[in-house]
Amino acid sequence: MRLLFVLLFAACGDKTPPAPAAAPVEAAAAPVEAAPEAPPEPPPPPPEVINASLNVTITYANGTSKTGKVKRIERSDDLFGEKGEWHTDAKKLTMNGDAGSASKDFAWTDVKGITIVPGKIPAEIDCTYESDYQPWMYDCTLKTTATAVLKDNSKWVVGTRNKWKMTFEDNESVEFWLFKHPAREQDEKVVDLDTRDAENLALYTKLQNRLREEVKGNLVVKVTVNGG
Repeated sequence: MRLLFVLLFAACGDKTPPAPAAAPVEAAAAPVEAAPEAPPEPPPPPPEVINASLNVTITYANGTSKTGKVKRIERSDDLFGEKGEWHTDAKKLTMNGDAGSASKDFAWTDVKGITIVPGKIPAEIDCTYESDYQPWMYDCTLKTTATAVLKDNSKWVVGTRNKWKMTFEDNESVEFWLFKHPAREQDEKVVDLDTRDAENLALYTKLQNRLREEVKGNLVVKVTVNGG
């Protein structure tokens, strides 16, 4: 009996209550991504430069012409208009003329007309190359004589070499030179110490032929200003 009592006591002894079930863990909310910032608005285009109001007729060597109101006159910063910088300030838009021993600066508003007479080909073409460029730049420049008649009827031989650009109200632009008309092209090959026959004589011929075509075609030979 004693053994049975011990067994019953052991079976009926205190029991440790089960641990309470853990509360379910809620998943962390995903971070809310901020909306991407809108790209900045592009800056407005610069206002159109309008610095002239002249009725102009431009005549080409082939007899065709362009007539209309010019709203903008520009002059290239470099002689050839290759750097892409054009001046529109009035102080940069004057040209220089000679008459005997006299010299005069004048603006397009002073001009009645300019006649441009090209020289003879090939006698009055000067060809050279510029080794500052890589590849070399080749240049054949035709001599021209530009005579300006001003509103006071005085005549002046223009000596300003920079390129001119006139933009009409229909946005068509005409570019031209008054004094000396160049034809330029960069060579395809780079000259180094191992190059034989470095000077490209064939390119001189090509540029001279281009000038021959321009003298018969789209060379500007007259600019007539009919007032504003």
